[in-house]
Amino acid sequence: MFKAATISCVLLLSIFQATFAEIINIGIYHNAKITSFIFHPEEGTYSVFTEQGKLLDLDKSELLELKYVNNRIAIKSLDKDYGSFKKVHFIGTSWNNSFKIKSSKSKRIKIYEDNLFVNLHNYYNYFQLINNIEIDNYVAGVVESEVGRSPPPEYFKLQAIICRTYALKNLERHRAEGFSLCDKVHCQAYNRKPKSVLIKEAALETNGIVIVDSDINLITATFYSNCGGETAKSEEVWKQKLYYLRSVKDTFCLHENNAVWEKKIPKTKWTNYLVSHGFPKGSLQHECSVEYFQNCREQFFENQNVQIPFTTIRKDFHLKSAQFNVIPSGNFVTLKGKGFGHGVGLCQEGAMKMAKTGYSYIDILHFYYEDVHMINLESLAFFKADY
Repeated sequence: MFKAATISCVLLLSIFQATFAEIINIGIYHNAKITSFIFHPEEGTYSVFTEQGKLLDLDKSELLELKYVNNRIAIKSLDKDYGSFKKVHFIGTSWNNSFKIKSSKSKRIKIYEDNLFVNLHNYYNYFQLINNIEIDNYVAGVVESEVGRSPPPEYFKLQAIICRTYALKNLERHRAEGFSLCDKVHCQAYNRKPKSVLIKEAALETNGIVIVDSDINLITATFYSNCGGETAKSEEVWKQKLYYLRSVKDTFCLHENNAVWEKKIPKTKWTNYLVSHGFPKGSLQHECSVEYFQNCREQFFENQNVQIPFTTIRKDFHLKSAQFNVIPSGNFVTLKGKGFGHGVGLCQEGAMKMAKTGYSYIDILHFYYEDVHMINLESLAFFKADY
């Protein structure tokens, strides 16, 4: 009986660990409609496989051109035509492997780590490119793409943990397309192999660490540029109430780059917009009736018992945030706003300021996410196993 229970426990742990795989698939050049590109090993060596088996080995002295031809992937080197195939996998065979891509759609050469899968898109006449990559290499690439190389190392550790948590929480987002996440901000920005050694070290130093809630579930680890002095509750933006995404007064970001903004709009455009959302036209004749001030973060622009969500106004007028005052002046109204982004979760500029002034990444994390826990993936597997 004990032996059977032990075997069952091990199987459950194995299943859970497989769910949070160390290697993930990222759709790169997502929606770029790539029909040809050059592949060139940057570091290490690669074996090239097709549906027919191993095709050849590549090192840094060689390159291949791949083209979409008659619903096939045609492969050529400088001196040889290898034929055409339905799928091509570039598998790194050294300790460290990275490759360069020069696509037909861009003059820029991009470098990625680990492996590349090239498939034919199911419905359109172009390639689907998938970076099959170790998660810490991916996390490092995301951190540099999202925040650049200027923040202090302590902040890189925090952002690495957040990006890892976000990625593992959303692994099924592009499952129907054959990969886990795309390289756009829709998932997380992921532009290439990072150049910063400090970012690589931060990803490795926090290896396997994720953020969980009180039920040991991965949290929704949201972040954005600047909260303007006060973060938002999750239900004010996405309607779902999460206990760890509460409103926090944040003085750290108040003097950073994206703390304030302004946008001038013709008064007629503004009043017509309000009328189209139910405001009585007669109530908007005087300047004082157009004027509006948010004393703190508010969910609705409200007057005459009519409400418009500030998030809706932000989207309709392409504003940096949903936190702003309305000040009429002549034939215009000026929207004077605070912050940049949705405002839920971690304020990046505030967190960077905290890191610069000596706060640890643990202190910063608990400042923005209430009553959460950092845990290693192996421990998470243990807690999740159903004994």
